[in-house]
Amino acid sequence: MIAAIRLWFAALTRREQRLVGVAGTLTAFLVAIFGILLPVLSTIDQAKIDHDEAVQRRGRIIATVNAAQQQEKGPRSTATADIDLLITQSAAEKGFDLIKSGNSAPGQVSFRIDQARAPALLVWLTELEGQDVAVRSVALRPGANSTVTVEAQLQMSAP
Repeated sequence: MIAAIRLWFAALTRREQRLVGVAGTLTAFLVAIFGILLPVLSTIDQAKIDHDEAVQRRGRIIATVNAAQQQEKGPRSTATADIDLLITQSAAEKGFDLIKSGNSAPGQVSFRIDQARAPALLVWLTELEGQDVAVRSVALRPGANSTVTVEAQLQMSAP
């Protein structure tokens, strides 16, 4: 079969031989790019994405397990006065005017802040989490003069 192809190629004129050679080269180039290189690169990219998702999923699982283990170890603090006092004093130190809701469960506090700067509020909530106060829910709505209106519910977490 190769001999037949060589015989056919030899029978072509010089110009036809060049055209067939260029066509063969272009075909080989396109097959190499679209048939080999692009599928391999796509597979590598998908493998990287799958790996990143697996690492993030593993991190979330480990964090959930660690949080569950921490909750099992320590006793729950249910002193309502402690969280009320902590939140009130901490908010006053940061310059927030709290409006408390009276329908909170033991160990929880619900409040509203009519005007607060969002960055300062988020820093304050982060500091409270460092003091074993968990943020159960928070709702931020835009207010006047680049402020936000905040409705939040906080709960004492295990020390």
